[in-house]
Amino acid sequence: MAKKDLTGGIANLLSGADQRIAQQRQAATETPKQPEGTATQEAAPQMKIEPTTLQDESDLINSVEDEELREELRLRLQQKRLIGRGRPRKNDQLGRRMDGYDRTSLIINKKKWAKIKEIAFIETLTMKEIVELALDMVIERYESKHGKIIPVPDRKKDITEIF
Repeated sequence: MAKKDLTGGIANLLSGADQRIAQQRQAATETPKQPEGTATQEAAPQMKIEPTTLQDESDLINSVEDEELREELRLRLQQKRLIGRGRPRKNDQLGRRMDGYDRTSLIINKKKWAKIKEIAFIETLTMKEIVELALDMVIERYESKHGKIIPVPDRKKDITEIF
């Protein structure tokens, strides 16, 4: 971190206004002079964008005459307002997890579950990883004996396709 020059501030506190600080402030506010013969490019004036209110947005949408377009604008505005709010989504629009996992509950013997917890603690693994490995071992053993299993695809449909 750069050292700050405190002499001007101390002098200002002890003996009134410091001329050097006033000069620095004045030099900072002045625009630098360009050498003769160089073209000046001024930045385009910035438009001041004022925040809109919900009433302004709804009035603007209601001014559209095409009913389909008006509804589309309402839906898009609603989606835009909801983007980025809350926790990141783990599920898609149909309620399925996007990471390839699914949540379930099981009834397991307490002693066996305690042993799984202890293994997870000792080996610094999660219980999910241990159970997943156990399931992989069972599936592999079953498939080697009975042949490959092809799971039935999800039957859940999108409601927009129905109506």
